[in-house]
Amino acid sequence: MRALLQWVTLGALALGLTAPALAQDAGPPPPDEARVLGVYAPRLAFDSGVARSRYAADLAAALTQATGLPFKGRGFASSGAFAEQVAAGKVTVALVDAQVQARRGFTALAQGQQGGRPAAPLVLVVAPGVKGDGLLALKGKRLADVPVDTGDAGFVANFLMQGEVAGEFFKAGRSAHDVQGAVALVKLGKADAAFTPADRTEGLRTVFRSRPVPLPVLVLVDASLPAEQAAALRQAAPRLKVPGPLDGFGAVDSGGLQALRGSLGKPRQREAQPVMVAAPVNLGPVAAFPATARSAQVAEPPGGLAEALGVPEPPAERF
Repeated sequence: MRALLQWVTLGALALGLTAPALAQDAGPPPPDEARVLGVYAPRLAFDSGVARSRYAADLAAALTQATGLPFKGRGFASSGAFAEQVAAGKVTVALVDAQVQARRGFTALAQGQQGGRPAAPLVLVVAPGVKGDGLLALKGKRLADVPVDTGDAGFVANFLMQGEVAGEFFKAGRSAHDVQGAVALVKLGKADAAFTPADRTEGLRTVFRSRPVPLPVLVLVDASLPAEQAAALRQAAPRLKVPGPLDGFGAVDSGGLQALRGSLGKPRQREAQPVMVAAPVNLGPVAAFPATARSAQVAEPPGGLAEALGVPEPPAERF
């Protein structure tokens, strides 16, 4: 029995001594140690949550191939879940809605493109049962809300609507995690209108088209990443091309992001400016232009004024 215990002890010691060597020869880090590339872009249309996660995985694989750094993808359906993982330091790179980049100040690496451009308009769609044409017919109607980040109300009123209507123009409606959820609320009659990409109207009636909205931005979330790795990401990001809702990536449109950032404050309505007519600065004294009486003669049209305007002549007894 004592001999058996000695053999077990010696075996355990030998295994303990060889474990470090085995760990050194284990190759690449396991998937759990890969850096996370998150996708949180509620205004980027996916067919489902599964499609979002698949796109995140494909984007992570493309970034891994381009940089040699191990990444794994993760799709986020809500702002809270994304913010929690960022605060815990578990997200290294992310594809985020441009509004998120503008509010949180993440370092922009590249910007999504569609048709070779870094921006695309959103359209306002309504259910077939909503009566009236044009935007004004929607006053007081329920707008399906897509919470993205702080500044949502300003984004709708100031950026999409460009201050043409008041912040309370729409009635508060139900919320959806993303644009496809908002469109579903309209189709189910639980909301009257929703903003969606122009290619995702799904048979609903379009009543308004916004100006181009900056597309999602690929950002560096982990500021503690070594400089050489951050440089590799900056070089590779604008050249990524992954099948999905974006055609690819390109340079960041700083001007477009700045314009978006400036609209995310309190909703404001544009005020009509009165027309001011300035008097000529070289007008001489009034005395230099004596008033001259002139007789104004206006010829009455043949048949009378009523006939000229196309209306019947009033009865004579009224005059």
